[in-house]
Amino acid sequence: MASTPAVRRGWAETLRVLVPALWSLLVAILRGDVARRVRANLTVSRHPKAGGGGGGHRGSNNRTRADDGVVYVDGSVNRGVAGVGIWYGAGHHLNYAAAIPAAAADNNVAELVAVFVALIRHPRDARLAIHTDSRACMTTLESLASGAKTRDLAPREPARRALLDALLCVLFWRENRTVIHKVKAHAGHAPNERADQLASLGANAAFVVPVPGFGDGRVTPHRSAGRFPGNALRSALVRFLAREPGIGSGAIGDDHAAFVAKKGGRKPRPDGLSPKYKGPLAVPRPLDDSLALTRALAVDCEMVGVGPDGEKSVLAQVSVVNESGNVVYTSYAAPTKKVTDYRTRVSGITPRHVADAPPFATVRNEVKRLLEGRVVVGHALENDFDALQLKHPTDMVRDTAHWRPFLRMGRFSKRLRHLARDHCGLKIQGGSHDPAEDARAAMYLYLKYKENWEGQVWATRQGRDGRGRVYHY
Repeated sequence: MASTPAVRRGWAETLRVLVPALWSLLVAILRGDVARRVRANLTVSRHPKAGGGGGGHRGSNNRTRADDGVVYVDGSVNRGVAGVGIWYGAGHHLNYAAAIPAAAADNNVAELVAVFVALIRHPRDARLAIHTDSRACMTTLESLASGAKTRDLAPREPARRALLDALLCVLFWRENRTVIHKVKAHAGHAPNERADQLASLGANAAFVVPVPGFGDGRVTPHRSAGRFPGNALRSALVRFLAREPGIGSGAIGDDHAAFVAKKGGRKPRPDGLSPKYKGPLAVPRPLDDSLALTRALAVDCEMVGVGPDGEKSVLAQVSVVNESGNVVYTSYAAPTKKVTDYRTRVSGITPRHVADAPPFATVRNEVKRLLEGRVVVGHALENDFDALQLKHPTDMVRDTAHWRPFLRMGRFSKRLRHLARDHCGLKIQGGSHDPAEDARAAMYLYLKYKENWEGQVWATRQGRDGRGRVYHY
């Protein structure tokens, strides 16, 4: 689908577009009629949609079909940077990706910005079905349509309030039906995954789109840059009011086919987060002789099987290493139940290792004292914490199985040995697992990207929602 060329306007033409729209908004505000007008054209459907939402496309391919009235949106926040992705279909001229200011690097804000960008780039007289996987975003839109004042919606920072005001204005000026559909996140739905990919592409791009309230990023959330800051955003508003589609594709560029096509070989990212190590591999060794209890400690456990067929896991061995890679604690633990599968080929554990081992409770308490108040590093730590019967604050956990830059397609965990090989040139798990070696590999992965990782943690701490919930680390 060919893109619509930009229309050059003088001041007179611009005023002919702006004045009627602003006058209608002013009259509606004086009459208290804004929410009713928004409600008349807006539907928020919380039932997860499996298809495109436009109907009449049975048997079509959702991965490639481009529908003028159906769009998938997503916001991405990662390591203190954020982006938005807009996906209509392969080759559609309204597909879009862009970074947004770091001040707006909050999951809920990014999702709202993605909806705003989709709305303002879509012709206001054309129907639009927006698919989002954000429940918080849908709740906010429902609140706006119900007449809630933007100043009453938490959090109450001026910049976010300006964003909500701009969203309300665009919804008010829409002349056709707008439907917001809930789509299930990370369910293998191709169009939603495309939007997620575009959002990740935008977050790492140099192309930054100005955002209502946040502008180009030179203001903090505690100040507002206005509802439509910057010439680019004002031009987009005029095009929207003139019933014209948005122009440009942002960070995607003009080659949509190249974006859709599967890549034969991956190029290293400039931030070094996904290299393929080409040199000789080495077994991870300690960096020095220090046995200090550092701020971060890495943990790895080996388990044996109990119960029928040895399906349930209990602790058999635990090792803790410091930031130098030295073991500061290691111990076998007496299983709490009869062992039915020692899993020796993988765990290296045999009956003699646990025959005279300390009681589980003793080992658990010693490890708990070591980890209290410290950052815990590891791989798939939920399994280790389960075996140790421990809980640790979420914002003090650095899990290499779940940190987004280490994931395949943004959601699938990689094996520790593959991460250690590709990022650090390390060879582990050549035979049975050594918990100290595995913990050392996880620690070196963390240390290599510590600055980026801790920056992301800091940014997401600023993005707690009204109930104090922490977004993904």
